[in-house]
Amino acid sequence: MADVITEPQANANKKLKDVSLPAYEFNEWTNIEKLAFRVAFIFFGLFAIPLDVGFYSFIWNIDYSRLTYREINESIAFFNPQFINIFSEEGFFGLESYVNWPFILLVAIVGAAIWTSIDKKRRDYNDLYYWVRVIVKYRVAYAAIAWGYKKLFIMQMPPGNEGLFNTEFIDFFAKRLYWEGIGVATTYECFLGFAEFIGGFLLLFRKTTGIGAAITFVVFGNIAIANHAYDIGEQVPSAGLALLSLFILWYDVPGIWNLIVNQVNTRIVHYYPVFKQKWQNYLCLTIKWTGNFIYVILFFALEVYGYTHNDFYKIPNTPGLAGSKGYYNVTEFKLNGKEVPYSPLDLKRWQDAAFEEWSSLSFKVYNRPQQIEMFAAGSYPRNDEVYDGKWHFDWEGDVRRFGDTKKRKKRDPSKRDLNITWELSGLGGRQYY
Repeated sequence: MADVITEPQANANKKLKDVSLPAYEFNEWTNIEKLAFRVAFIFFGLFAIPLDVGFYSFIWNIDYSRLTYREINESIAFFNPQFINIFSEEGFFGLESYVNWPFILLVAIVGAAIWTSIDKKRRDYNDLYYWVRVIVKYRVAYAAIAWGYKKLFIMQMPPGNEGLFNTEFIDFFAKRLYWEGIGVATTYECFLGFAEFIGGFLLLFRKTTGIGAAITFVVFGNIAIANHAYDIGEQVPSAGLALLSLFILWYDVPGIWNLIVNQVNTRIVHYYPVFKQKWQNYLCLTIKWTGNFIYVILFFALEVYGYTHNDFYKIPNTPGLAGSKGYYNVTEFKLNGKEVPYSPLDLKRWQDAAFEEWSSLSFKVYNRPQQIEMFAAGSYPRNDEVYDGKWHFDWEGDVRRFGDTKKRKKRDPSKRDLNITWELSGLGGRQYY
């Protein structure tokens, strides 16, 4: 028989302490709090707002009559302050790739010093704190949804193909091994996409902002670690989104600490500005729902269209030779009508051949020198860039990411497949056509 606990006993055994005061009060800020906020406001504001000239050139040169999910994705998923590049292994994949963070922090400190000298009578910055959190919140939310869509629709890490399955492990870049390890497990890839999507989606609502920020912080933090482990090259954007998520979550940290660590019943008080004019409220709602329509609804519709119309941005969509898909061992090889006998040292004779569902052919030739195709990531080295260890500064921002944006309007859809190099990126040992 179970013991019966009386009400006095229950009250005596109660571990939580009741408090009447909220976990956060809108008191006058201290001078240290004001100074810290000024630095944070500038720092995170610069992180959340695109600073690249290339970004705005990219937006201007989009062919909106042929808008696809790719343009929407590129407009929100990647941008971050990137004025300095260090052309070295550490600069692309290591801690030196974060060189722009202390640079932006220095700008924030200088700006905060000037701000402090001008504004000495302000009681608090609750209103500015609210607005910078809103900007950061939507920046993270839309980026998380964009990355989530890429995985939910199996776009970012497509399943392997015949040529890839017949490439030796030694010929893989570490990044390509990681990508293919995720690509073959499509259910797991969808799960990762759902984690990114749900975190971003929860950030769109006031009541679930804290939960959404916690999810995106964990997800993007994990992605940043994986980027370092496998030399993926996108650790800076993912770590930046994790940092922005932590900034959003920071508002709720005192309440979370009181609840979990101090075991105190906690009520988090949120500050919301009051608009004096109706048009101000209408303007905010218009901006909010325009963003939600573009980056949630329209984006989803274009992803569905691309998925159902075989428009996977990493895979050609021109059909290959009917019935030819497969892996072939080359037993007879002729060059200019003359048969070339088998030799593992021959630089011209094909050893095998692989045909795909789409219009791609790959073959293996032993000992032939090969220039491996690099990935298209903005933080990845290009074939024509020298690892000289030098610092390269460009006031226009991350020009390596967006490249010549004017070419986008001139892009010929009929030549789509010629611009896709994913099959051979980060792979050696095979020749692709």
